[in-house]
Amino acid sequence: MARKGWNSLSPAYRARIEKAGLTRADYEAGTPLSRARGHAQTPEHPRSYDPQKYQKYDAERTRLTRLVEQRKEQVFGNSKRWSRTRSDRAIREKPPPLTLLRWALNADDEEIYDAIREDPDTYQFLSYH
Repeated sequence: MARKGWNSLSPAYRARIEKAGLTRADYEAGTPLSRARGHAQTPEHPRSYDPQKYQKYDAERTRLTRLVEQRKEQVFGNSKRWSRTRSDRAIREKPPPLTLLRWALNADDEEIYDAIREDPDTYQFLSYH
């Protein structure tokens, strides 16, 4: 996919690229923009990334996912509908951003129930049945 011309970019986006240290020449030469988009150390899409390229990120995601799975069992484990298999699948099918995983670890039970009820698409990773 060809990039837009430099002049077609919004002034705010050009400023963001330049703030990240990329010049117009870099942009036009096809230099990757991941750093300018805030993804120098993290993948842009958590569903598909190379664990070897993002080892620190992968370790953190694995750690947080494991802790959220434990938290889900703590909150929902007494439910007749609880299923560890389906719970684990839910968090892996559509991996949430690390910020949501951290939120889930710090939220109280009622906040978790409210989040699922009010925005089921965003909090689908908390599903357990």
